[in-house]
Amino acid sequence: MKTILAIDGSTESAIGLAAAASFDWPSGAKLVVLTVQPVEVDWYGGPWGAGVPYLPTDDVRESRRTAGEHLLEQAAAQLRRPGLEVTTRLTEGRPASVIVDTAVELEADLIIVGARGHGAIEEALLGSVSAEVVDQAPCAVLVARRPSAERILIGTDGSDVAMSAAQFIGRARLSRTSQVRVVHSVDVHPAWWLGYAPGDATFAADAYASVVAEGHRRGDAVTSAMAARLRAEDLTVSTVTVEGPAAAALLHEARTWGADLVVVGTRGNGLVKRLLLGSTARSVLHHASASVLITKPMREVVRERPLATDPVGAVRA
Repeated sequence: MKTILAIDGSTESAIGLAAAASFDWPSGAKLVVLTVQPVEVDWYGGPWGAGVPYLPTDDVRESRRTAGEHLLEQAAAQLRRPGLEVTTRLTEGRPASVIVDTAVELEADLIIVGARGHGAIEEALLGSVSAEVVDQAPCAVLVARRPSAERILIGTDGSDVAMSAAQFIGRARLSRTSQVRVVHSVDVHPAWWLGYAPGDATFAADAYASVVAEGHRRGDAVTSAMAARLRAEDLTVSTVTVEGPAAAALLHEARTWGADLVVVGTRGNGLVKRLLLGSTARSVLHHASASVLITKPMREVVRERPLATDPVGAVRA
């Protein structure tokens, strides 16, 4: 397993470092600790810095490099252990772009970032560094808000994307003592029975109850399938089926259960695909108080048994 941990000295990235230090990395795992320093034009907020003779650009550059190397050395010392290969990398550039490019170069399986990164320009125009990395990364991204992952909540709709998220958790085995809860949301849209006349209220209520009951039956099936997959990796798993919109259901369950990490699978990269596919992953990413792991589909997904699709809504990224 290859992982990139991006740090910048901020409080938020320190949480990402603490989370990485708490994980039970599988033997042979490789962890690259990366810090990205801004290019010279960003030091002064404009292109005029290098042309002003009294600004000590060489001294500033050397000071920043020394501080960056010290930051990396401290992080690596905190992370090193038998069976985990830890290396460091210091570079210049635009943080989100460098993180994503490094993940592509190293064929990384996971990127760990803090909930927010340094850089007012990136945050004002593009959203936080972490949000852009989630959009563009070729692999799973963990946005760390908690220093550990003792309670992991996974949303499922029975799709290959959801099962892929479970496979990632099972194979990564980042915390062998974690409790995992699998949640399915039954999101029944009432528009189709609102056309009934007042005298048909009883029939409409019965129809609604029938659709909800079927949704719960399907929820029990898809959560059980995912739980079986996770239990095969010796994880402790519970399941729950709830009613309501997917993002709201995940966020509520995360709060009430006290989740440290919420896992959501998603398809594709980029703004346009994100808007076309819906906003569950995006809503969870922005509103959860827990850490959020956004996974991308794995090449091979094994499902315990095929599940028939139906019009009942569920957790979708």
